[in-house]
Amino acid sequence: MYSQGITKGKNREGQAHARLLFECLFVSFFLCYAQIRESRVLILPTLLLFLIVVIASCRKEAVLCTLLYFLPWSPLLKMQSGGTSFFTIALGIVCLYYLVKDKFLLELYQLILPAVLLALTMVAKGLQGNSFSKSYLLFFLMLFLFPCVAKDAVKNDFYLLTVFFALGIITAALTAQKAAGYGNISQYINVASYLDITRLSGYYGDANFYCAQITACLSGTMLGLVKEEKAAKRALLAALSFLLLYCGLLSASKSFIVVGAAEFFVWILLSMERRNRGSVKVRILAGILLTAAVVLSSSAFQTLLAMVNERFSFASDLSGLTTGRTDVWANYCKVLSYHPKLLLLGEGFSNVTLDVLYNKASHNSIIQGIYQFGLLGFFVLLWWMRDLFREMRAFVKGKEDWKAVLLLCAGTVLPWMGLDILFFDELFLFPAFIMSGILYFSDRKEEA
Repeated sequence: MYSQGITKGKNREGQAHARLLFECLFVSFFLCYAQIRESRVLILPTLLLFLIVVIASCRKEAVLCTLLYFLPWSPLLKMQSGGTSFFTIALGIVCLYYLVKDKFLLELYQLILPAVLLALTMVAKGLQGNSFSKSYLLFFLMLFLFPCVAKDAVKNDFYLLTVFFALGIITAALTAQKAAGYGNISQYINVASYLDITRLSGYYGDANFYCAQITACLSGTMLGLVKEEKAAKRALLAALSFLLLYCGLLSASKSFIVVGAAEFFVWILLSMERRNRGSVKVRILAGILLTAAVVLSSSAFQTLLAMVNERFSFASDLSGLTTGRTDVWANYCKVLSYHPKLLLLGEGFSNVTLDVLYNKASHNSIIQGIYQFGLLGFFVLLWWMRDLFREMRAFVKGKEDWKAVLLLCAGTVLPWMGLDILFFDELFLFPAFIMSGILYFSDRKEEA
């Protein structure tokens, strides 16, 4: 009787997740249709329905699944191009929901560290003459309240998180590819073309941000291929990995190739561990060979690989390989070294760049962190992140598998070395994704 009860419970849970996935798919595809029609009468109800789905997923303890699914769709979740994304509004609502759910109880670091960083940024804004903005207020709302949401990561099935995230990326990338020629929605789709290269990036204006989502999700599918024992789950993860690879190559991004290669190397080390059964190793190796054969024999993949190869051929030095990023990094470091106040306190989290660089962003999250918060504030932000992960550590029995941690960090954090991540929602969602992945691959305590 007890085992039957467990089976029925799992079946009900599986049905609930299937319904949630259907709701996410319905909202995203109807949103795409509404944006193509340029109909506010359709767009507004769809955006409100999106908020309802997000709030309902909080009650199902699956809000991270929903948020990760819609992350690639977030630029489209607007009434009009240039407006506020309802995804950001949803994040604020989720934070408030979990604050109420936790009966307004906050950890000490949630209060002290954001308060210290708030004080430092206000002083920096006063010294630099920078104004306040909505993004500034939302950032500190997330600092204070997002740990309440992150605690939910320990209750989420990482396999489901990865599947939802992957389907969100794939559906956004493929619908954007097909809808690029339609009226209003083309405002949200950036197609960069030069010479024989056409770069697609879903609904994101930047191909590298788009690829950062794909590499993060790939680290999840790779982890699942090693961890999962059911053949059906491994088959689904393998299929999703294949489609993610295709979507990533659509961007012709050099960083996607570099990060993907790093992930693959760590994944091989993880897959070949002794604790995996020999038959599993054989199946993994067979899957790698089959995927390589399909990629090399497919004309679609050959065209995409040729574009990537052409982009690498343009790189005659380190600056060319990084598309000028090393020059930007050097200029930012030079300016920071010449201005002690800026180095110590930063710009106070203000949407400004260095004029001497023709308003170019730093293209590196560490440099951006120091430029925005100064050495003092960036240290406080890193301390906040450490304490966030410390809460997750309480649920781990023994030590984490360092290869699994390295794989997750390679997919999620490594791309940040070529991006400015501080003003984007990924700064909060990806650490939650990493936390869930570490718990998924670790021995867990029954009680924390």
